[in-house]
Amino acid sequence: MVRETPCAQDESALTDADRKRITEAVMAAEARTAGEIVVVIETEPCEERDVAVALIIAGFLAILAAGPLSLLNLRLESIVIGQAAIFAALAALAAAPRVRAALRLDRLPASAARRAAERAFLELKLGRTKERTGVLIHVALAERHVEVIADQGVHTAVAPETWRETVMAIVAAAKQGRLADGIVAAVERCGDALADVLPPQPGLGDELPNEPVTR
Repeated sequence: MVRETPCAQDESALTDADRKRITEAVMAAEARTAGEIVVVIETEPCEERDVAVALIIAGFLAILAAGPLSLLNLRLESIVIGQAAIFAALAALAAAPRVRAALRLDRLPASAARRAAERAFLELKLGRTKERTGVLIHVALAERHVEVIADQGVHTAVAPETWRETVMAIVAAAKQGRLADGIVAAVERCGDALADVLPPQPGLGDELPNEPVTR
């Protein structure tokens, strides 16, 4: 797993031509390896998604609080008021960045982007390929953060500096407003590394989408 936060980034949406170039780059890279490469572009702030999840958890905890509150022999109205107070307090924590930071519930924008990358890895089933050869290239636009997550089938086989080079290909291009160029270069770099350690094998590969996933 490698991560980097670029100083500047092209935050515009990818054009159809950009998406086509990235798709073709992924297909060309995977033609030389049994590995799987998936590109994910997060267009919405990852932190807002974390807040939404926190609010859901707050509501769930407020519901569960009915049990302990009932042990106090409170009236139903009082239990409901207590649940509402618990939810309001937890929601305030979830919605207030400074409070979350003080309580270490929200450390850095990069942390939110990192968690988003980990969720994408799970949701897109990169960890379920036959030989665990999935590689995720995750770009969080709002957080200006790039992350590469390699599954266990390739993580130990590929030199760590390869993933950093993959990240820096995007970072360098993004600083110049050429995000699509950077992603294509990163995919090609991944393809070169995977081809060296995971040559094509019958029955392996092409289990995951080649098109960039925009979320």
